[in-house]
Amino acid sequence: MKKIMIDLDETICSPAYLEEVNKYLNANYRYEDIDTYFVEDVIPLEKREEFLDYFYQNVNVYQNATIFPHAIEVIQELTSKYDVYIVSAFVDKRRIFNSSIMAKYKYEWILKHLPFIDPKKIILTSSKDMVLCDIKIDDKFGNLKGYGETKLLLDHMHNRKYSFQELEEHGIKRVYDWLQIRAILMEGEEK
Repeated sequence: MKKIMIDLDETICSPAYLEEVNKYLNANYRYEDIDTYFVEDVIPLEKREEFLDYFYQNVNVYQNATIFPHAIEVIQELTSKYDVYIVSAFVDKRRIFNSSIMAKYKYEWILKHLPFIDPKKIILTSSKDMVLCDIKIDDKFGNLKGYGETKLLLDHMHNRKYSFQELEEHGIKRVYDWLQIRAILMEGEEK
């Protein structure tokens, strides 16, 4: 049975990071306004440390996370054909000690929303490089480089800087939603 590594943030769900940035700045940014991986990059440099203090003391961005359409049902279908692992990085290099709380929040979210995933197949890490799977699904280009026969990059503003040619050179296919992922991985079943 082939193994699949599926990322959590911005792949299965969108945690409420941007909502917290907007609340902190009293702003109205949208994801379409931000082309970097970290949404807090819109915060002026002189306020970022203060924001991180606020963030790690007061915020569980998974309480109001938005689940991407069809993600849960497709992942459940994939478990009938593949050995599925949910793999998510939680270590914030800017706040190594504080970021451990994110592992708790992510783990609890996964248990609640993906109860069909064996908890032994939840991998919370600082680096996905050590996870060797046949199929990888992620929104971050760097997590898809290297090993894997099928690598699917879920389209977002922060990864559109990579051309189709560049993705192809690394064996990565850009996908736009979970129905397309189902069509690719379930061999054309129910599109």
